[in-house]
Amino acid sequence: MIEIEVHIAALDALLGRAIALGANMTPITRALAGVLADIPARAFANQADPETGQAWAPLKPSTVKRRGSKEPILHDSGALAASIQPEHGPDFARVTTATVYAPTHQFGAKKGAFGSTKRGSPIPWGDIPARRFFGIGPDDEEELLQTAAQTLQRVLAGR
Repeated sequence: MIEIEVHIAALDALLGRAIALGANMTPITRALAGVLADIPARAFANQADPETGQAWAPLKPSTVKRRGSKEPILHDSGALAASIQPEHGPDFARVTTATVYAPTHQFGAKKGAFGSTKRGSPIPWGDIPARRFFGIGPDDEEELLQTAAQTLQRVLAGR
């Protein structure tokens, strides 16, 4: 499982104030988990790193030949994008994936990073560039902060 922790000072402060008031955090964390789930969905749709907006590396010609097409990147079967699940609890919000190859796409892998086959061929047989789909960009930070503030206002108002 990939775990990337992000701490946004303004969001931490806002949530700290809510905790100090004794507010039920679950409505807030549920809303935040929904926003967090939208981030990788946008990354897949835009084929770009959510933090930087930089386009993912294009597919290699050999991959295009094997697949029969070059678009969209990381959508060979759609299983990775479909595996992203939001989770929340009283004190956390996150998105996860249990897809075993997710870390390879998120972080990339060098040729032979995972050993070799019985015949001695490297796994993977070539370098795989990182194509980040988890991450938080400046617009995402603002959306998370606004979502938390709006939800907190509703909770404190009893709505």
